[in-house]
Amino acid sequence: MRVLLVEDAPRLAQAVAEILRGERYLVDVASTRTQAETLAATGAYDMILLDIMLPDGSGIDVLRGLRTAGGATPVILLTARDAVADRVAGLDAGADDYLPKPFHASELLARMRALLRRPREIVEDGSLVAAGLVLDTRSFIVRAIPDGEGDDVELTPKEAALLEALMRAGGRVVAKDALAARVWGPYATGAGNRLEVLMHALREKIARTGVPASIDTVRGAGYRLHEK
Repeated sequence: MRVLLVEDAPRLAQAVAEILRGERYLVDVASTRTQAETLAATGAYDMILLDIMLPDGSGIDVLRGLRTAGGATPVILLTARDAVADRVAGLDAGADDYLPKPFHASELLARMRALLRRPREIVEDGSLVAAGLVLDTRSFIVRAIPDGEGDDVELTPKEAALLEALMRAGGRVVAKDALAARVWGPYATGAGNRLEVLMHALREKIARTGVPASIDTVRGAGYRLHEK
């Protein structure tokens, strides 16, 4: 899963990023409001960890802009400001959780896991379920659920990232730019043809699972996963 960490203190940003990467999260770091807004707008992230006090503005404004634009990415506010009024302001602006500094890494990771579980269907081993498919995000194995006559199919890391993004969308259309950002990162350029090739390979592998799931191309919009 890809996480955007917005933190202007270099040492803290580095420490938190190392902890997250140790847990196999992909992490991009922003240190300013401008950087945070640019990266958040790509739709590339499963989670945003957002400091309130930034050198060129407030993280609350970043959050408001994200929610106003329809962004539903879970956001945890990280801040040394722990007054009740500050917590209320953050939650009212659209934050999903609030963690005051200093914090323990174990608590941050637990809060992240709780939020990432909340809107999605997860089976006991942490795999992701949608459209009759179950994807093990650690081994990159996709199969039918319940077990059918199809194969357990191993995906490449990029195919798994692409399928995960579609599964997490819950049947909604995901824009091509957002999918490319999820697979190759928010700074990727010229990924259109690569995305089409990757999508073709993923469709073939899904067919091998025996699940009547389809990745539809929505012209001018993007792609959508659904069960036939």
